[in-house]
Amino acid sequence: MSLAKLFMELNDAMDTVIKLEGNLNDQAFFNDIKEFATTMKNGFTQATGKALHRLKESKPSENTVKQMVEGIPSSLSYKCAASQLFPVQSTIWGHTDSIKYIPILAKEGIKHNVGGIDKRGGLLVADPRSDYKWNTLQLLVRVLDPLNVIPFDTAHLNAMKELRKAGLLVKTDIKEQELLYLACRPRAKMRFEYLAEWESDSLMTGTCKGVPSIHHIIHNFQRSLAPFTMYLRTSLKYYPQQIGCLFQKDNDGKTAIRSAIEKYGIDKTFKAIKDCIPTDTTLPILHHAAKDAPEYFNDFSIHYPSAIYLRDENGRSFKQAKLAASTYESDCFFFLTLTDDEIAEVDPVTKQYPFLTAATASTGNLSTVYFLLSKNPSLLERYREQVTRERTEEQEQGGSTRKRAREEQG
Repeated sequence: MSLAKLFMELNDAMDTVIKLEGNLNDQAFFNDIKEFATTMKNGFTQATGKALHRLKESKPSENTVKQMVEGIPSSLSYKCAASQLFPVQSTIWGHTDSIKYIPILAKEGIKHNVGGIDKRGGLLVADPRSDYKWNTLQLLVRVLDPLNVIPFDTAHLNAMKELRKAGLLVKTDIKEQELLYLACRPRAKMRFEYLAEWESDSLMTGTCKGVPSIHHIIHNFQRSLAPFTMYLRTSLKYYPQQIGCLFQKDNDGKTAIRSAIEKYGIDKTFKAIKDCIPTDTTLPILHHAAKDAPEYFNDFSIHYPSAIYLRDENGRSFKQAKLAASTYESDCFFFLTLTDDEIAEVDPVTKQYPFLTAATASTGNLSTVYFLLSKNPSLLERYREQVTRERTEEQEQGGSTRKRAREEQG
């Protein structure tokens, strides 16, 4: 007997039972039918659930899978006996072609609370076999296929895009689920760049296990600098003036550059940095090195000598930045090397001459102030004129504001 004929006869039998209910006074009959129906329903769930776990082998169309889960939604919660995974979890470990089913299973799964309430149809359910208890969403951005890199990465990226459209992958997940760190592998490059573009702020503010992502990457990749290089290059794309995450500090105040050098050695680290930042860079890398990593300033100077002539995002020259950051205190020749033009140039941020910055520093030295003024005594008079002009402008502006207020009240 064909499957179609069998189901037609079963359908006729069910119609008959429904018509008999209320007319046949035989409760034992209905109890037997109910027990049989329950067994049959469980059989449908089990058979369909097992089929969902075999999607990587059967490779049905997406519409076929949708029909299966819409018709028998209980199958979405059927756990594989061996792995204790839901179908949506099992699909993660399938073939490249099976990844496309994840959005379908998740969208239907959320309607039926697969894995529990607020588990997004199984996306936020942890894999019981994982030592780190990564959930389906985290594994979607992390799992790799070294033998099929581009197709595999593409399939996962497409699934992520579909989940985003359905509202099952949201922006806050990038930080909360530590997705940038998990995707920071050369073999997951498309996924990593997609997440970075969507939430570039996470490149600088994201953490993993309470540690800034770049530091966690350095600590957890002992033999390869590829993830470090990949993360640095991408952060430079969105935060060039800050030199990406290179000088980002961890909870102990240690910079990423220092952590990298301690982990990989100075030669390998600078090679990785130069892969991201060319020698003829237009980025003010020496400004940041002098301020945040003075212990490696000489090394940066060797690799980026022309950067000494650049200005930072505030318009400050290298020496102005060094003076503002008070990093000149250990350099006894700093003021001696200032040219007449540099001594006479006003800081674009503080609007102060170098002699004033030196005077107001926490370790202000009067001999330094006298030395700078002796090089150009007219600066003191210029400063007085500047202060007088600014005060006059403030008074005039304040008077205009008060006059306007009186007119509006009148």
